[in-house]
Amino acid sequence: MTGSTVLIQNPTVVQPAETSVFLAPRPSYDPVRAAAESAAVRAALADLGARPCAPSEILAALPREVLIELAVRAVSAEDDLRMAAAREALHDWSAPALVPVVLRQPRLLLDPGAARGVIGPDQADESYALRPLAGLMFPRDHYVDLGEAVAVGRLRRRDRARETVVMAAVLRGLRGRSAEVRVPEPLFLEGGDLVSCGDVAVLGTGWRTSPAVWGLLRPHLLASFGHVVRVRDELRRDGQPHLNSWLGLGPGIALVAADRLHAPAVVERDGVAGRETTLVDALRTINLAVCPLAPDMVAAFAAGVFFLPAFAPPESVLRSEPAALVSTASAPWTEPVLSRFGIQTVAVPFDEHHKQFGSLHRALNTVPLR
Repeated sequence: MTGSTVLIQNPTVVQPAETSVFLAPRPSYDPVRAAAESAAVRAALADLGARPCAPSEILAALPREVLIELAVRAVSAEDDLRMAAAREALHDWSAPALVPVVLRQPRLLLDPGAARGVIGPDQADESYALRPLAGLMFPRDHYVDLGEAVAVGRLRRRDRARETVVMAAVLRGLRGRSAEVRVPEPLFLEGGDLVSCGDVAVLGTGWRTSPAVWGLLRPHLLASFGHVVRVRDELRRDGQPHLNSWLGLGPGIALVAADRLHAPAVVERDGVAGRETTLVDALRTINLAVCPLAPDMVAAFAAGVFFLPAFAPPESVLRSEPAALVSTASAPWTEPVLSRFGIQTVAVPFDEHHKQFGSLHRALNTVPLR
């Protein structure tokens, strides 16, 4: 695990406090506490030998011309002439000034009844709207780590395409090259619909991810994983939009929602697909112990575990054992179950993120740098 790059974003950088005012859950979400949680998780990742970094940090290190291009795309205005002038002015801005523009995507609003937008001491005719890329606090959504390649997704929520453009630039900055796979219209791919651990990858299609995406991902998945499971899931559940909402894959173990155990699945290995069977049987054929999760267990579990391939503390590189970050908001049975499989668990606070369905697995994503 040592040296693995993991993306984790401080939410307050991409989700200003003003946007959190309109979130409905009770008890209410607190962005400052959420930022503290991200800092604690980041420290835990570093202690485990990973290299945590934030998309916003990578943005600041991108070549100036890339940042200018992103910033020019980010600004908009109701007055076309002023928008064009603003975009031209951005070419003179410094990189630290451009990053907030990219992340907050400002729009100029004008009151059409006030002097046609002319600025003057007696004309308060302007206001500004921010369209922040709040979804960047969930790097799992935008792309898929295919082992030795990256697939940049296409999300079903059209407004989130703005985030995907920025994340693609971040990945290019980290890896020095573009993504190997880009999903064209009319297909969709959402990052949470692929879960992998060790030699196994599971791809879920149906609600969010198009079945035809398999053809794009197949050569890369088969090159990196000995066993690839495809599961077709048409069951919709509130708070469970993606595969990683109800399936966790660790070393030798799969934690699966009980109501998905019999979903149609196929295992492919060495380029040969087996016959269609149930998900539970598919997982057992590749020697994974299946732990069914009752409906009341899924919400707490799915939001609470991030499996790491190996545990290599800086002070002892000779010791290596499976590890998982486990949220303090996860179900109390999670740590005892994982420990029975020899998985080291590290508890981290993540309660605030959970109020936005922000699982550890959704808030973290690995980046293949090979």
